[in-house]
Amino acid sequence: MSETLQDEVADISEAQSLRELDDQLTAVMAARHVQEFIHGDRLSLIVQRAQALCELDSAEERLLLASVLGRLAAVARGRSGEVFEGFQYFMTEPPASLAVLQDGDEKAYAALALANLGELSPAWLSDYVIREAFALDAAENARKALLIILRDHSDDYLAILNSLAQGFDGLQIEAPDARLRRVKRVLEAWKEVAQDHFWALEANPGEAISRVVKAAMSKVTGAKEEALANEVGDLLFELLLRVVQLRFSYALESATYAPLATLKAHLGTRLWTYLRGHSAVKPRVLSCLREACLVLARQGQTDMAMLDAMKVMYATRTSMGNDLRRHFEGHHELDSEVAEWWTSGGTKRASNAKKEKSLKSDEDMLIGQLLLEGESARRPLDNVRTNLLPLIEEFVHDPVVAASLRKGLGGFVELSTVLRQLCRMRRLELSELEGEIITYNRTRHEMVSGHQPGVTKVRVVRDQVVQKLYGRERVVVKALVEPV
Repeated sequence: MSETLQDEVADISEAQSLRELDDQLTAVMAARHVQEFIHGDRLSLIVQRAQALCELDSAEERLLLASVLGRLAAVARGRSGEVFEGFQYFMTEPPASLAVLQDGDEKAYAALALANLGELSPAWLSDYVIREAFALDAAENARKALLIILRDHSDDYLAILNSLAQGFDGLQIEAPDARLRRVKRVLEAWKEVAQDHFWALEANPGEAISRVVKAAMSKVTGAKEEALANEVGDLLFELLLRVVQLRFSYALESATYAPLATLKAHLGTRLWTYLRGHSAVKPRVLSCLREACLVLARQGQTDMAMLDAMKVMYATRTSMGNDLRRHFEGHHELDSEVAEWWTSGGTKRASNAKKEKSLKSDEDMLIGQLLLEGESARRPLDNVRTNLLPLIEEFVHDPVVAASLRKGLGGFVELSTVLRQLCRMRRLELSELEGEIITYNRTRHEMVSGHQPGVTKVRVVRDQVVQKLYGRERVVVKALVEPV
């Protein structure tokens, strides 16, 4: 050991306070002698000296001990178990606030030490972590270390959201722009530490996210920095999108998007308008909303709450309807009435055409079924009329049989003509899909032997009958299909 290093070891052993010990450790690290300094048994001796100097009754001293041990653990190269042996006995009660430490490094080391309390985490740790992570102004490394503790000690995403709401509720920042800056720093740190982590999600967290938004964005309507509000808005959008990442089925529930209206209300018209026009995350939110509307429409469902969530994201109902109309293009399996409901924003279009006296839908269905039966019988009977009847007349030589057959065939032709006229009056027609391979839609197709989940491609074995009235198409008789 060099003479200089011997002097440094002697200084450590003679330190009269934790602060003096911490300053000496800092000097050793600055001189790049730390690995030789803590080699072998010297690491345990330094830890024991630090614990001996700590005044157990002082919250500030116990926090400084955490900082000293965190500093040692950061350079101990896999020997952190030696550093934190017995540390939990100094932490049966919460230490002082991180604000009493001198700089960001000390705060970060203290937070790293608290993270090593492990499974023996005391009851006070959760509240302390939340309070300190949100109270820190600019010590970002310390904030991230505290949020990692929150991340690793939370069983599900709802617990995370409730903790975030608790932290924002505790902010005592009245100035709108200053509050936005603090919210931004917290959300950025949380995004960084949580981006690759996954939790269970047993219930829709829309209400919990709304509480986070409400707590974070209180008192910010008077903010002057529109770009700052835009960044915060995007970070809050990310919280919502994480729900879709954790459990995609919640993307189809309107409750997931309830926080959008809450965010709009707390930002105010000016800041919300700026966010809506400049957000980098908004397109991803809208993509989820549009796809959710399409899935619901394919199931023949309507959801006014989902439309209300979409309206928040658009300046006008017309622009929203145009976006949905483009998204629905090419999806011919959609029921026209349901699709129109979505693209019109929940209001059906008025028609100036004279309304026709309509039959009951079950009567239309009977007529449609008769049309299908007539069409299925027409081909074989045409074959009898053109091929079989001439042979009977030429070789059987029974005028009665030939006359009866001719009369029966003529009666069918007349019946078929009347049926076609009735179908034209009722705007009923075949879709001409028989034999085609199409995408299965339970609302428009009936599967042979009953519905089979998971089937996407089917072959049409019997055509469907649709009714087209006032520009809308309604399925009267479902197509009969079989899996491909």
